[in-house]
Amino acid sequence: MRTFIACGSYLLQPLVWLAILRVWLTSRARIKSERHDFGSAVYGDHFELRHLLTQGILLGLGLSLINFLIGFSLPIMWIIVYEVLAFITLIILPTTVLPLTLIVVSTLITWWGSNYIPIKPNLSAAGLSFGPVAGANYLWLAVMFFLLLGHWVAHYGGRFTSPKIYAKQRGKRIAGYPWRELLVIPMVTLVPGDWFTSQWAFWPVFHIQGQSFAVLVLPLLLGLRFTIFRQAPQLVYRRLAKQFVWLGVVAAAFVGWTTFRPQDSPFLLIVLLVGYAVILWRAKRYDEHQQFWYSQVDDGVRVLAIRPRTPAVKMDLAAGDIILECNHRPINSETSFYEALLANPAYCHLRVRDMNGELKMTETAIYSGAPHEIGIVLFRDQEG
Repeated sequence: MRTFIACGSYLLQPLVWLAILRVWLTSRARIKSERHDFGSAVYGDHFELRHLLTQGILLGLGLSLINFLIGFSLPIMWIIVYEVLAFITLIILPTTVLPLTLIVVSTLITWWGSNYIPIKPNLSAAGLSFGPVAGANYLWLAVMFFLLLGHWVAHYGGRFTSPKIYAKQRGKRIAGYPWRELLVIPMVTLVPGDWFTSQWAFWPVFHIQGQSFAVLVLPLLLGLRFTIFRQAPQLVYRRLAKQFVWLGVVAAAFVGWTTFRPQDSPFLLIVLLVGYAVILWRAKRYDEHQQFWYSQVDDGVRVLAIRPRTPAVKMDLAAGDIILECNHRPINSETSFYEALLANPAYCHLRVRDMNGELKMTETAIYSGAPHEIGIVLFRDQEG
């Protein structure tokens, strides 16, 4: 029963509900933007919220099991600082997630506070402890952060290619593919000290080598903010995922380093944060130097996305392809595309040029009398 109460307390933490609200608002804004740019939403469901509630819990279960087996612990002050900073970040920076920065800053504040804060005796008297927790624990948190991020990005990066129309480039509109997802991972951690039991006598406690540890389920934020303009999204995120995993390997090596020099932990975390920023910066710069654009074209119409559960899913199409002919008629606009569909309202035959410049043919049956439901998302014709 006590363990059930500790797990249930996860749902009582304001950070969890603020993150859910933030993700719902972000998803709602995306759907509204898609309806404005394309007439209807590419993904009409709130898939960001679904991922938060499913993937976050699944990853959290695995992480919690590992943490429990190794006896992972965090001081109560680190947890308080982290949740306060995360709460403020989600309010002030609603479209930006800084999950690794939150971990590093919380660690630096806790590390600094354990050595220099003048009111430390008063906090200790109240049961709010800065430690004792080994510096390697904070690096272990970075290890799991990079491994979980790499796994998540590899499996979900680019799967939901939701385009957004941006400013014109050389007189033509361009599209980009932003990723603004956020996960809240329920992570089980042990908390040294008796602060929880002094407040709630029923709280579950473990006694290890003469020291008391309370069990807490901490909401750990995991997210990524990135926009792709000139490459296939899935390829970009696969490369990023591999680099995140390698950074996790480096973080694991740092954990071993702290066995001999525990005082280096905060500095090693800063090194990891810089490495993480460099990876994202290099990926952004690489995207900027590509020749390709998801832009309007004069000879044909650019495919920007494929709506799920539509006839277009069965066609050999991808974002970035250019449809040159539809039902053997040349097309150069969204209007001419649907006019060509009406020539044979139950079937669609396309001649397409892909991102590499190669030609291909593809065809499928469509909903009779409903050509607009074929599911191919294009640049809309500009009025006036």
